[in-house]
Amino acid sequence: MFLLSYHLDATHLVVELGEVVDLDNEAAVEREIVRLLPCCGPRAIIVDIRTPLLTPRALGLLLRVRGQAEERGISMAVVAGYDTAREILSAAGLHRVLRVATTLPGAELRSRGCRPEPEASRNARPGGRRSAPPAAGDSPRPRGPYADTSRPRIPGKR
Repeated sequence: MFLLSYHLDATHLVVELGEVVDLDNEAAVEREIVRLLPCCGPRAIIVDIRTPLLTPRALGLLLRVRGQAEERGISMAVVAGYDTAREILSAAGLHRVLRVATTLPGAELRSRGCRPEPEASRNARPGGRRSAPPAAGDSPRPRGPYADTSRPRIPGKR
């Protein structure tokens, strides 16, 4: 089993996963990725998923690799360029756990613990306002999968 891997910079190692993970190759893929996890060196590994199909075996593999990376003090992020792959990760509830991003620069930020930019700031024009102020009835809190969940929730109050 051969996985393409390269250093993005001094702190990030990228491993490209270009084939569907199934019963026949699961153990070999996991061994190869774990072999690339150094005990010292890059502080983050980015798994670049180059296939739209993510099997349950692939999800298990990603979670096991994440656990082994965390034991060694290495953070992990995942690039899922295909909508199907991101939907599978989101449906499985692993979007945050695996720090999923759509692009390699996004995964680099996610591996550092940064949250993605809101949609309005990504589409803003230079020199213009980033977004309109919230209307009177709108909540100023972010919505969606990256909403801040660290705030206590009070029943009956939004």
